[in-house]
Formats: sequence, C-alpha cells, structure tokens
Amino acid sequence: MADRLDEAGFVVTTTTVVPRRHPKGAGLAPLAGYLARRLLSAAVVVAIVSMLVFAFVHAAPGGPERSIGGRFATAEQLVAIREQYRLNDPLWTQYGQFVSSALGLDFGTSYSMREPVTDSISRAASTTVPLVLFGWLAALLIGTALGVVSARHAGGAFDRGVLGFTVVGASAPIFATAILLSYVFGVALGWLPTLGEGDGGMDRIRHLVLPGVTLAIAAMAAITKVTKVRVGQVLEADHITFATARGLPPRGVLVSEVLRNSGVQLVTQAGAVLVAMLSAVILVEEVFDLDGLGSLLIQAITARDIPLIQAITLFTCIFIVAVNLVVDLVCMAIDPRLRIGRGGVTR
Repeated sequence: MADRLDEAGFVVTTTTVVPRRHPKGAGLAPLAGYLARRLLSAAVVVAIVSMLVFAFVHAAPGGPERSIGGRFATAEQLVAIREQYRLNDPLWTQYGQFVSSALGLDFGTSYSMREPVTDSISRAASTTVPLVLFGWLAALLIGTALGVVSARHAGGAFDRGVLGFTVVGASAPIFATAILLSYVFGVALGWLPTLGEGDGGMDRIRHLVLPGVTLAIAAMAAITKVTKVRVGQVLEADHITFATARGLPPRGVLVSEVLRNSGVQLVTQAGAVLVAMLSAVILVEEVFDLDGLGSLLIQAITARDIPLIQAITLFTCIFIVAVNLVVDLVCMAIDPRLRIGRGGVTR
C-alpha cells in the first residue's frame, strides 16, 4: 500500500495486489484426503459384509460337516470332521482365522471342491470375466450409439423402434431372453452352440456368444434409455443452439458439447450396469450350463461350503466398491463442478 498526490493535490492511496502463489502439489492434498476417506469407508463396508455373510452361513440349519462327510457319514465321522476343520471353535474365533488368512490371500480349502479356494475361483473367473466384459462393452457401445441417434431424431420411426426395443429388453426376464436366443440361434437355426464352454480358442468364443448377447440385451436397453433422455435434454439447451449458430460442425457439437455434458450420467449408468451384471450372470450361466462364478456360488451355497462362499462374496464386494470409486473419479474428471474445491472435493 502506498500514498501519492493526484493533479488536484489530494492524497490517493493505492494498493498493489500480489497474486497468491499455491505451493506446487497443493491441489493434490484434497484429492489424497478424498481417496483416503473412500478407501477407509470401502474397507469398513467389506468388513461388515464379510461378517454378515459369515454369520448368516453359520446360522443356517445343518452344518458344513454333512457336506464334507457325505450322506452316509456316521456321527463319529461328523465329530471328527468338526474337530479337523475347527468348526467347534467360537464363531468370532473362526472369523478371525478367516480374516488373518485372507489378508495373505489364503482362503483355505473348499469343502466341496477339495482344492484351494483360489484355484476354484480362478478357474470359474476365466469364464465369467470374459462373459461380463463382452456383454458390458457391447451394451455400452451399441446402447450409447442407439440413444444418441434416437435423441437426434426424436419422434421419428427410428426413435419409436428404439423405444420399443428398450421396453421389451428392460422388461423381459433375463432367463426368458436366454431361452429364446438359445432356441432361435442354437436349435432352430443351428448357428451357435447353446451349452458348455467349448474346447478353447474359437470354439470357446462361439460358446460364449449367446450368453454374452443375453447379458448385453438387458443392459443395452437401460443404457439406451438413459442416453436418449440425457442427450435429448442437452440438445435442447441454449448453449447447443448458440454453438450451432456459430457454425460449428454437427459432429463437433456432438462430441465437444453434447457428449461432454452428458458424460456424468452416462458414466454413472455404465457403472451401475456393470454391477447389475454380477447378479444377471448367475441366471445366464445356469441356462447355458457354464461353470462360472455364478454357478460356483450356487454350488457352494448348496454344499454349505463356507470358505468358498466367503471368498466369492468378499471378491464381489471389493469389485462393487472399486467400480463405484472409479465411477466417482471419472465423473470428477469430466465435470469441473465435481473436482477439488477450496474446501476439498465437491459433490
């Protein structure tokens, strides 16, 4: 601050504004705090889910010793099995043993499969993971394209056709869709196999086409509907009219304005669809006789295979939490209003 005399002889005080310099990397601190809070909450959620599943499995009628010993096991054999697997220990002791082993990625031995749990899950995941990824990517790409085109030609014949597809695809039970596709393309036309996983290579891909398309149809309907609604709202906004009036090409307006302003909703819906596929894949694997994680979980529940149930549930919970975290981070990257603010991460 400094004083000076103007032309009339009056004293004028001037103030020099010095720009505030932020230390290098200061913007990363709120993001690090946000990630730390999210990871902490994720750990709490995983711990609560694992405890509840562990308690519910033990509270169910019967016991895992019966599935281990078989139907004709004697009382003495059942007692020996409970001693061997430490099933007589208090519940909290058994859970503590599970947690200490799981931290070292050791989930024990499956009661029903007679092999390490990690081996059973790895073998089943080799079928489920490609199946879910194929269905999700197909639904994401095709559903987004259908929604955008439908929104740009609202009220036309194409829009009405897409509307009919979304209604049928979203309302039809997924097992009914699986049976219909299996009959049409597998039995009536004979184009694709309907059961099993194939012998590897192209044969395995052919066996996974119908299950993947079944997963994609229901997800595609949901993505198409959300995309159409959101893109239609953005197309009616004033800034789109101004961008078009300035002479921007339609493709540039679509990419830089429409899709960018619709990105948060589309990314959120894509994450929700990916999570929903985890439950849908159970029915799809049963219809097409695939030995994936869904079928493995059903077998584990039927056999009261506690280590296998607990491990599958734990991995599923971690996957869902990770998807939600990634969706939040991607939305923050798309929309500046969700980025780091003065007081931290704004939502």
